[in-house]
Formats: sequence, structure tokens, C-alpha cells
Amino acid sequence: MNLYFNQISAIVWKDFVTELKTRELFSSMFIFALLVILIFIFSINLSIVKASEVGPGVLWVAFLFAGTIGLNRSFMLEKENGCLTGLMLVPADRTAIYFGKLISNFIFLLIMEFFILPLFMIFFNVDLLAHIGSLATVVLLGTLGFCALGTLLSSLSSNLKTREIMLPILLYPLLIPIVIGVVRMTGQILEGIPLSDMMKWIGLTASFDIIYIGVSIMTIDHILEE
Repeated sequence: MNLYFNQISAIVWKDFVTELKTRELFSSMFIFALLVILIFIFSINLSIVKASEVGPGVLWVAFLFAGTIGLNRSFMLEKENGCLTGLMLVPADRTAIYFGKLISNFIFLLIMEFFILPLFMIFFNVDLLAHIGSLATVVLLGTLGFCALGTLLSSLSSNLKTREIMLPILLYPLLIPIVIGVVRMTGQILEGIPLSDMMKWIGLTASFDIIYIGVSIMTIDHILEE
């Protein structure tokens, strides 16, 4: 068991060291998310439309689109540099590779979201600090589901010539249940509704998180062998 966790931590550490050297992934995701929010800000009249009605959708569109950039690079760099071949030659459980990449993607996205949320508060003139606990729960659930499914599909699409196009095509339709859940919950949080009144949405999002992780565990070995 210790060996298994060591394998996961080694992959996570490798990704962090690579990002610290290049700083390409975070900057790309952050700038893209910021641009998405700015585009919506200039196209929406917030004096007519309530921020709680349009803000959640804008926020999660920015998160998902920016996160897709990170997911695309997740296995693409491994493939181009020959690292994936090296990982496959290591006598390690293939799920360790999946969980290593999942944790890396999850942490990178959370860091990006941490910096985007204050800007979202400023642009939409909303106070999220009063509901930071509820919002953190929703963000964690949504980001986990996105990364769980996205990491699996990224490993699948990395073998395709049109991987940059195929990943969003495969990913976004399957994410619809989670997107609906997190957008609804974020909107209710902005309206001051307590998290305890959103249990059906929490259950929906958490269920799909578990399903995506379970399916990934069962299929990642076959996908990586292809």
C-alpha cells in the first residue's frame, strides 16, 4: 500500500516540478478563465439582470473551459516527451497513474479557481465571503467530478490526432449532470440559501463524482494499454 501511494505522490510531484519550471499551465488557465468572465461582463447588463441568475453560469463556464486546457496538456506532454511510455514500463498499478494525474489536475484547477473567485466577486459585485464554506463545498465537488472524468478522457484522447477537439466533444456532454448541480447550488448560495437546503443537488453531484471515479478505475488499465 505504501508503494502504491509513493507511486501516486511521485507522479504528482513530477507534475508540480514541471509546472514550477515552465509555469505554462497555470498562466494559460488563469488568463483564459479571466477572458471568459470579461467577455460575459461586457455583454451582460447587470443593472437589468441579477448577478445570482447569470453569475453562476459564467463562473462555471470559465472554470470548465479553462480546466479543459489543463486536461488537454495532462497526458499530451507525457505522450510527446515519452514519459507515458516510461510510466507504462514501470511495474506499477495503472490506477496509480490515473490518481496521480487526477490529483495534479485537481490541485492545479483549485489554485486557478482560488485566484479567479475574488475577481468574480469584484466584477459581479457579489459577496461570497459570507458563504465561503458552502461555496468551497460546491467548488470541491464540481472540480473533483470534472477532473475525475476529464483525466480519464484525456488519457483516451491523447492517442488521437485530433485530441484538442475530441476531449471537449467527449467531456462536456457527460458533464451535464454535474454542471447543472453546481450551477444551481452556486446560484442558491448567492441568494443566501443554506447548504442544508441543497442536499438533493449535493447528492446528485457527489453520486456522479463517485460514478466517474469508479468507471475510471475499471477502464484506465485498458485505455493506457492502447
